[in-house]
Amino acid sequence: MRIALLLLMASNLLNYLLQSKGTDFKSVPAYKEDAMKRRLWTIGGTTLLGLALLGSSGVSHAQETTPPSTTPPVTNTAPPVTQGDVRKDTQDIRQDRKDIRQNKRDLREDRRERRQDLRELGEDRREGASKAELTKDREKLRKDNQDIRQDKQDLRKDRRDLREDHKERRHDRRAAHDK
Repeated sequence: MRIALLLLMASNLLNYLLQSKGTDFKSVPAYKEDAMKRRLWTIGGTTLLGLALLGSSGVSHAQETTPPSTTPPVTNTAPPVTQGDVRKDTQDIRQDRKDIRQNKRDLREDRRERRQDLRELGEDRREGASKAELTKDREKLRKDNQDIRQDKQDLRKDRRDLREDHKERRHDRRAAHDK
């Protein structure tokens, strides 16, 4: 009876000491460093006594008696991925590709208009057109350049959206596969 009580007290002491990293006092580090910066682990007298009393089974006994964690398990708060999410991402990708094709057509058309306006401006200069006519042609050219800039921005945005939709679909497929 006394031996069982002594073993129980030693195991509780060992459990406490293992949780405090093998020291008798929490303010003392669990290891020291020698001149070559190697860590030397120190064990206090009561820890050594507890280990000697428990023998080799003491460590496993101490590990068995540790209380379970009181923190709740982490739950995934994101809604589960469904096949509909992947389908929607695929539709978004199709729409983005369609938008990109349309933006390319718009860009080609604006560039064509700019070339035509440049031709007209050159012809008007050669013919000696009035300043009002030249100003009008320059305004057309400025507007065409603005349209081209806007079409390029739209094209970049649609390509960025397409990459993002590809990424979402890939993520949804992986999530659906890992379920």
